[in-house]
Amino acid sequence: MKEQKNLKNVIRRFRPAGTWLLVAFALAVAASRSYLLFHTLVEGFSIVIAIAVHILATRTFKHSKNAFLLYLGTAYLFVAIIDVAHTMTYYGMNVFLGYGPNTPTQLWIAGRFVEAVSLFLAPMLASRPIPRSALLGAYGMTTSILLVSIMWLKVFPVCFIEGQGLTAFKVAGEYAISILIVGAILQLRSRRDQLGRSLYRVMVASMAVNIVAELSFTLYTDVYGIMNFVGHMARLVAFYLIYRGVVIPGIDASYNAVTTELKTNAVSDYLTGLYNRRGLVELARQAMGEAGDEPSAVGVLLMDLDQFKIVNDLYGHLTGDRVLRDFAALLRSSVEGTDLACRLGGDEFVAFLGDASGERMRVVSERIREAVGKWAASDEVVRSLGVSIGSALWEPGSPGDIETLLKVADERMYQEKQAKKARA
Repeated sequence: MKEQKNLKNVIRRFRPAGTWLLVAFALAVAASRSYLLFHTLVEGFSIVIAIAVHILATRTFKHSKNAFLLYLGTAYLFVAIIDVAHTMTYYGMNVFLGYGPNTPTQLWIAGRFVEAVSLFLAPMLASRPIPRSALLGAYGMTTSILLVSIMWLKVFPVCFIEGQGLTAFKVAGEYAISILIVGAILQLRSRRDQLGRSLYRVMVASMAVNIVAELSFTLYTDVYGIMNFVGHMARLVAFYLIYRGVVIPGIDASYNAVTTELKTNAVSDYLTGLYNRRGLVELARQAMGEAGDEPSAVGVLLMDLDQFKIVNDLYGHLTGDRVLRDFAALLRSSVEGTDLACRLGGDEFVAFLGDASGERMRVVSERIREAVGKWAASDEVVRSLGVSIGSALWEPGSPGDIETLLKVADERMYQEKQAKKARA
């Protein structure tokens, strides 16, 4: 058994390396058979990941509030657009006629400049919020100018001369891009605490591999040559790192945030923010041992606001809602840290006490009554308000559940309310 476990651990440890070797071998075979197929696969992967980053960043910003990722996602949308044009015009694709190997090389260098400048500026701009419409406008205009200057006006500097290879502009551009990426890494390093350790590490790793890719693209003389292949493989690794470190965690984090929000909304009262009846029942069952936890004594204080109908009749329901929110805040501040304040509905509220005793329930009840008295004395709207409280205690081993406890507390609260009416 121990040997089998050790073997499984070894397989698990080396599985990523083995997978990458298989991918590299498959792509090498594809490149040897059809370099256009290899190129399309690699560029297609990077385009899909770039668009995924954009969708993730824009659709989850409401929950993540990650300005760095939002800026990066916007940039990668337009990088993907330029890369699509690069892939479609690649020498031999014949999707757009009349273009030689220079055009896709120009589009490549244009896309990398947009990407590198964006990576360099992202950490700084993330701390200075820019309207998204302005960001989209700036990237849209920049991308349009680059595409028009390369594909239609043909005024962009020549990057590749067939039979000779790369021009000085192309080589210098790759070095400039590499320098920008180094600068981006340094920018990230100074702001790594803001980004989070995981995002910082994956972005630095991706950019480091991108530098390897850019340097490889200074050495080829044939668009189907070995150094071009090496550069594209490095590019594939860089985008895989973004996929593993940005896209997947981003989806998981967004899902967790939405799930948490839905769960919170399901057990919260919309008006007051207190737990609702469902939330009270779930937490009470845990405390009473119905969920398999160790049970403990619990107490319920069920309260009803006296004369609340008069407030609604005299001042209207909006004022009534304000009064309910104020009482909710009063109740929350009157219970102890381990206790819960809940709203059952209407003007009925519950204080759920853990590790309860008759004496502690009496102390909390008096605290609430005293707070209501001070509140009524300070606010003309609630001057006629009072509070009736019914209590019920449950101890481990006793029969009944939370619904039984609420029923007992409700009966005692009603008795107190009737006694007040009899004295009036």
